[in-house]
Parts: sequence; C-alpha cells; structure tokens
Amino acid sequence: RLEAKGISFSPDADRITLARRAYLDLWGVPPHPEEIDTFLADSRADAYEQLLDRLLASPRFGERWGRHWLDVVGYADTIGFDIDSNNIILSEGKWRYRDYVIAAFNRDKPYNEFVTEQLAGDELVDWRNAPRFTPKIRERLIATGFLRTARDQSHEPESNIPLTYFGVLHDTVSIVGNSLLGLTLNCAQCHNHKFDPISQKDYYRLMAVFTPAYNPRNWKPVYPWKPEIHDRGLPDVSATEQAQIEKHNREIERRVSALNQQLATLRRPTEDRLLHARLQALPEPIRADTRAAIETPPARRTPVQKYLAGKFEAALRIKPEEVTASLSAADKAAAGTIQQRIAALNQEKRSFGKIQALYDVGPPPRTYLLKRGNYERPGEEVEPGLLSVLSDPARPASVSPRFAGPTSGRRSALASSLTERDSWAAALLARVMVNRLWQHLFGRGIVPTPENFGLSGEPPTHPELLEWLSGEFVHSGWRIKPMLKLMMMSSAYRQRSQSGSTVAHGTVDPEKVDPANHLLWRMRLRRLEAEAIRDSILAVSGQLDSRMGGPPVLLNALPSGLVVIEDKKLPDPAAKDRRSVYLLFRRAYNLSLLSIFDQPPVALNCPNRDTSAVPLQSLTMLNDPFLAEQARHLADRLARSGASSGAPARGGRAIIDAAFRLVLSRPPDAAEAAICSQLLAREAAVFRQAGRPPHEAERLALVQLCHTLLNTSEFLYVE
Repeated sequence: RLEAKGISFSPDADRITLARRAYLDLWGVPPHPEEIDTFLADSRADAYEQLLDRLLASPRFGERWGRHWLDVVGYADTIGFDIDSNNIILSEGKWRYRDYVIAAFNRDKPYNEFVTEQLAGDELVDWRNAPRFTPKIRERLIATGFLRTARDQSHEPESNIPLTYFGVLHDTVSIVGNSLLGLTLNCAQCHNHKFDPISQKDYYRLMAVFTPAYNPRNWKPVYPWKPEIHDRGLPDVSATEQAQIEKHNREIERRVSALNQQLATLRRPTEDRLLHARLQALPEPIRADTRAAIETPPARRTPVQKYLAGKFEAALRIKPEEVTASLSAADKAAAGTIQQRIAALNQEKRSFGKIQALYDVGPPPRTYLLKRGNYERPGEEVEPGLLSVLSDPARPASVSPRFAGPTSGRRSALASSLTERDSWAAALLARVMVNRLWQHLFGRGIVPTPENFGLSGEPPTHPELLEWLSGEFVHSGWRIKPMLKLMMMSSAYRQRSQSGSTVAHGTVDPEKVDPANHLLWRMRLRRLEAEAIRDSILAVSGQLDSRMGGPPVLLNALPSGLVVIEDKKLPDPAAKDRRSVYLLFRRAYNLSLLSIFDQPPVALNCPNRDTSAVPLQSLTMLNDPFLAEQARHLADRLARSGASSGAPARGGRAIIDAAFRLVLSRPPDAAEAAICSQLLAREAAVFRQAGRPPHEAERLALVQLCHTLLNTSEFLYVE
C-alpha cells in the first residue's frame, strides 16, 4: 500500500526512543536509567527482542494490559446507581475479577480459554458438590465476574423490580456482543438491526443464553440491604468448608462467652461497690428504685423506671477502666489472664470472603421476544442460540437448551461455539481481539471503530493484514504475548514518529499523500492514558508502590468537587501510591487527576477512550498538590543518588543529566542543559532573596526543575 503511493516506512526510531516506547506500551511506566544503559550496552542482534521478552514476562505487563480489558468489559468497583459523589456502595470481593484479569494476562492464558472461563467458568467445575474449593474452582468462579459488570440497581428495595432485572439482562447482552464480537447489539432489543444482519429474534435467542443465571423469576439482588436478603455473591469456600468454619467459630464463641462470664463474675463485686458508693449520694428513698431501674433492660422499664434511668443512669454509669483500676492486685492478674485467653481465642476464628460470580439459579425460565423491548409485552417464545450471521449453515452452531442438574450448560455451549476453530464466530472473535491489541500499540485499530465491526463502523484500513494476524493468533494457540511481540518486532512499530519518510519512487511528500497516516508511513504520536501518566509520575519520583492485588484504594469526593484518595481509610501510608489500576474505579467521580486526563465515565463499557488536549490538563500539571509533592520526591531522589554533588544552583550538569534520564529516559542536549542550568541558578537566587538558607534554596530550585520536566509533552506522550 505504501509503495503504491510512492512512499515507504520511516527509518527506525533511535534505541532510546524505541526502548521507552516498549516500556510505556507494555508496562505503562518509563524505564529506569540503568535499564536504558543495559539495553544500549547490549550489542547482540536480538537485543530488542530480548528486551521485549523481559517486559512481557514482568507482572507489570498484566497491570497495564489488564486495565485495557477492564475498559472493554465496563468493570467498576461500585454497584447500584453510583450517581452520588459520597454514596459509595461496594459489593464484597468484586475486586477479585480485576485481579483475575491481571493474572490471566501475566500468565498469557490463551484467549479462547480466557473467554470460555469468563462466559461459563461456573459450568466448567462442579463447585456445588466440591468438598473444598481448589484454586482452579475459585479462579473459574471469579472469572464469571465478566458477566457481572453491567450496572445492577437491585441494591435497594425500591429498585429491586423487573425493570431493573431486564435492564441488567439487556446491558449484559450488549457488553458480551461489544467486547467479544465488536457488534452493537442493543439496536436489536426493540427491532431488527437497521444496518447489520441481526434480527430481533436473534437478539433474544442470545439473551436466552443468560436468563437461567439472570433469572427474572428468581432474581438474586446485587447487595444484601438487610440480613435476610440472599444476594448474588457466593462464599469463596465450599458449602462443606463453610459449615466447618461456622461450627469452629461457634465453639470459639461458646468458650469466649464462658470466659466473659468468668470475667463478669470476677468484676461484679467491685462494680457493686463502686455503684453502691455513688448511690449513697442519692436520697435514700429512691436508691433501691434507681438501681432497679438502671439494671432493668430499657424495653421492660416502667414509666417511673424510665424517668429514674434517664435522670441518673449517666451519673451512675461505671466505666470498665474504673472497675479495672479498683480491682485488687490478685483480681487484676486474674482478669488479665482471662482477657489474654479471650484475645487468643478470637484470633483462632476463621473467616471466608465472597466471590461475585454468575451462576444458574434454577430451571431456565422461558424467554420471549419482547415487543419494542418492553418486558411487559412478551411475544413469541425463543430458544437459546448464536447469532445466525455467525453460524455457518453447513455447520450450524448449537446452544443446547438442555437442563442437566443445577446448570443449563447454555453459556458453556455459547463459549464453545465462539471459540470453535475455523468457525465463523471464532474468526470474528479473533479479529476483534487482534484489532484491540493493534489499537493499543499503534493508537488506532486496523478497524478504527473497535466497538463496531458492523456496516455502520469504519472498514479496516488493512483487511489482509487483519486477516493474516488473526490467523496467526489462532494457529499459535490464541496467545496474546506472542502476538504483541510479533507486532512490536515489525518495521511498522519500530519506525520513528516524526515526519520524514524515505520514498520508494521519486520524491513524494507523505504528508500530502496520506496526511492522516492511515497507511502507517510513520509511527503515531500517542498521549499516555490517565493511569499511565499518574503511574509514570510515581515511578520517576521513586514513590510507586508495586504491591499487587487486593481491595481497591478508596477515594473521597470533597465539597470543592475534587476527588482525592481517602487518606483516613488507607491500610498503610504507602497505599496511596499504588498503581492506578488498584484505585477505586467508579462509573463517575474517579480521581480528579485521572478524570482530567480522560479516564472514562462508564455507563456500559469503553472499547475506545477519547484523548483530549485541554487547558485544564496543563493547569492541573502545574498546580495539583500531587504534582508538587512528586516533584519534591523526585528532587530528593536525585539528591540521594549523588548527582547533586555538582552544585545544582550553579548549573551542575550531573544533576541535570540525571533528571532528564529519570524523567525522559535520555540526556539533555547542549541547549537544554544550558536552559536548565540558568533556571537552577535563577530560582535558587529567588529563594535566597526570600530568606531561605543556601542549601534549601538549591533544593527548592531543583524541585522547580523536576516539576518543569514532569510538565513536558515529551513526558506525557509516547513517541
């Protein structure tokens, strides 16, 4: 295609640019200077290939690429309406699906297996009868969290109604169709699709696959708003294990209760003595009645007792610490021994968590074609099935409606139809995923509308390339890492991003022939996503907390409108610097820094993020307290490294070089070094004039330089 236009690929990017590009694409953070030095010193012909292998093998890869998939499926940590800035409702254990996705990318789980587990992990294992949950059972149940990403508003009695039930079903069908098949199915909810060959009947045949689990006749709410509500979450242990844990805990509670009784008996004489002393201050005629009043449970008090208790209870209340202080030495020792035994017993209690899984909840209900999409207007009954357009008439796909025991098997049959090698459905499934991989490496998919492979979407710019890559993907075992490596080894990926392509025939200006760069005669310049920007800032400042997994870091919406990390609820101070994938992800009201850099609000799902360039981003990078704090940390990191021995305020070149290499992965050129040297000297003079000691003035000047580098476009973009 390039040769036909008289142009060709641009030259390869230099090695530093190429390495930084690979780190940001695969890890979402820039390389450390030592990593760049190691790569530059590697003179082997396959040095770049070896670099890609190291990056793909790191757990940072799953955190970066898992976030891409969580966008595609519309994952959010919150449930319910999520329209109130400070009304945050979480379902226990939902974050386990996020961790499953990250682990799957890190282990390079074959994509056909990844899809099958997410559609039907519960049907692949006999979890109901298992004496214990093995890691495999637990993993496959967690995988079905893919089908729990639709907004479910059955979190309160007012919205626990059929309108909500069918809304969740419709959204689930849309997410499945869009994330796996790149199709816009929601049009067919009310009528035959206006553009694509998808009938309304096909839509409801696909919905019938999910109705045994999302059963409107036997609905499981998303949240237990009162104790007797049985929500959709499952214990993360088997029924047998749960019974054993509860039996164990009941025995612990019985022993603790007996010890508490011993403790109360030991303390009672002292409590009585203290109470008697306080009663002496009351008039004698009401002492007995007052004592009886405060010792009677509130619900059983007479009107007179209520009056007496209300008037004297606070004054007569004996605090536990008062009793402890008044015990004899022997009783104190005895009480301490009992309390130690209680504490030890309570530590022996066992617990279990929850898995937010999807599973069938009874015999499959009948599914009807809904006229105009209205659940109150059922039409003809439909049987479960795959979209007709994806079913080869010579080899029709079957989504059997059989009911065998507690599960219908419909979702596992759908997964099998979608991943059957050489089937029409599998061909589309592979193309959609390969296009997503290309999209995240090149800034735009071969099909520019990754959410719409239908007739109303944009056609592929290179259809033969997409077909060949998809064939390689399937034939290599549906593995994602080798496919990414194949793309990143290509000339198309390695070329530089600046204009200046070499020409194949004569002198042709590629900017005039293909100004939009559809033919990829140079690499596209791409701005980092919001999470990669924040993570990169933390990485270069040395503050990034690399711990993986677990519950999300909570956020707090301030009256000013800013959303910040909730410092008061951190498990430890370092948790505020965890990777952005582990921050609480809401449908709205996400961390302000991330929202400003286009972290999307999620109503359904987000196959393709918008990228904007607006003044608020620059203002945030200049004024946000987080940026100021990280600039200080970066300056301290440079000072600790020993690079500051070159007197930064007097233009020391060593610290300027170190700052550039940390932030931009390269040394400064002569002009940049001169400008930075002048900045350090000028800023240090300003701080000295403000009364700061010389050493502190030099440090504050260095902070200004660090803040400046973090604000450069070069830091925020992938070349």
